[in-house]
Amino acid sequence: MTRLVNVRCIGPLLWTTCLLVVPAVSQSEAVQLSPADVSNYNLLKEFAKQQAGEPFTPRQPLPKALADLSYEQFREIQFNHERAPWQDKVPFWFETFHRGYVQQDRVDLFGVEGEEVERFEFSKDDFDYGEAIDRDTIPDDLGHAGVRIVGKFPGRDDVQEMLTFVGSSYFRARSGETVYGASARGLAVNVAMNQDEEFPFFRRFWILKPSRCDETVTVLAQLDSPSLTGAYQFYFRPGTIESTLRVQATLYAREQPPEDAVGVEKLGVAPLTSMWIWGDGLDGPPKDNRPGVHDSDGLLIESGEAGWVWRPFTRQPYPSTSFRSVRALLGFGILQRNRAFFHYEDYNAKYHLRPSIWITPDQPWLDGRVELLEIPGAHEGIDNIAAYWVPSKLPEPGEPLELGYSVKFFPGDVSAENYVGRATNFHIDRELPDDQIGLQIRFAGLALQQQPSDRAVDISAEIRDGTLIEQQVQRTETGDYLLDVTFKPSGDGPVDLSLRLVDGSRPLTELFSYLCPRDQPEFVYPSVYTRQE
Repeated sequence: MTRLVNVRCIGPLLWTTCLLVVPAVSQSEAVQLSPADVSNYNLLKEFAKQQAGEPFTPRQPLPKALADLSYEQFREIQFNHERAPWQDKVPFWFETFHRGYVQQDRVDLFGVEGEEVERFEFSKDDFDYGEAIDRDTIPDDLGHAGVRIVGKFPGRDDVQEMLTFVGSSYFRARSGETVYGASARGLAVNVAMNQDEEFPFFRRFWILKPSRCDETVTVLAQLDSPSLTGAYQFYFRPGTIESTLRVQATLYAREQPPEDAVGVEKLGVAPLTSMWIWGDGLDGPPKDNRPGVHDSDGLLIESGEAGWVWRPFTRQPYPSTSFRSVRALLGFGILQRNRAFFHYEDYNAKYHLRPSIWITPDQPWLDGRVELLEIPGAHEGIDNIAAYWVPSKLPEPGEPLELGYSVKFFPGDVSAENYVGRATNFHIDRELPDDQIGLQIRFAGLALQQQPSDRAVDISAEIRDGTLIEQQVQRTETGDYLLDVTFKPSGDGPVDLSLRLVDGSRPLTELFSYLCPRDQPEFVYPSVYTRQE
């Protein structure tokens, strides 16, 4: 990889995992920073603030030869692992993604060692092109599409990909026991509104070179969009069971956004993206016998006032946005709760190994809502689920917004949710007479097994846009509880159900919140196909 070294003396500033305080500097004393001056999060914040005062630079267009590549052609372009900087010299190193096909954004890439900042230029020698494209048609200054972190998980001898940043502000990670699945984003702007969404993107990355004994790696990123700029610090600790990203971010509104920019009317903080085509509550198309096709099967929310709320994903015949207002958000995430292979029966996609993702704010996020966007996806190759935190108030003009939270990638359930029963699966029956619908939920967990068998368990039930006909609960021999309800829709739209088992006023289970379609949604075959990673 060709390198242009640009060293700056920056002084004795120390990087930490917490927000650093930048001393106030008068306008006359302010120093114009360049990307080569950024060696820690403190300086990146100053650089992002400086960029907020500059005109927005549009994304660099992708050369036509690369934009016209098919999916199969683009897959032929592979990074040459032997060209990776720092390879085998430190615990973690990085490789780059090539631009082309849908990977249109250009990013600049820097390595940081102490106070030395080194720019890593794009080089065609870093890639094997196969028969995909004539390399002579590729510009020498193409730039990168993104970056991946590779290394060894604890206790493993083989080198594996652990963390990627590619496309807009998307990133995803995995633990040693999972494969890639759902993704996270740096930020969502004006998402799920009656207007075009603004997609912020990471324009530059700085990777801090770890030492030989480090168990973590730090990535800095500059977020950019027509309406705002941002400084992000990702502190990544890979694990065999659970991998964690500590995120610190500071956002600045752009002082002079482009005339065609709508501006920030709604922020989606810590957005998560996934795919759900069918699973519990919905049968797949007749020509596909897989029981479930999804990267995640539901949204979990923990709040100070409502405890744990589980919202399984579903499919309406139209894009659907729902939300839950929260006074104090303790955490939220999208889970792949069901990890049994027979639930998916897909050796290629390995959906049973896809990770869950959990967001934990450094301090509870107050007064806002967790919003869920569900789009009726055409096939499993397209993400159609999004979940994010929407604060009720936007920052005042000129006031930066500082965020701190962790993003965890792990298999299955959130370990902290161990004192209430979980909804492990459910079934919908639409074959009942008089347009009635039956719902059976299985609640399981240690908290339910410890419930005295001779003690009555009550049902807390709320329903909107429907009438509750019958409800009953029974305990199984294993200590699980089966909750059966029968209801009738009051109109053509979905029925909103909220169900929980209680012992008096004490919750025994999470709140099962479900938006049940009146009719079985239809699929158009052959749009549904098996995705191969």
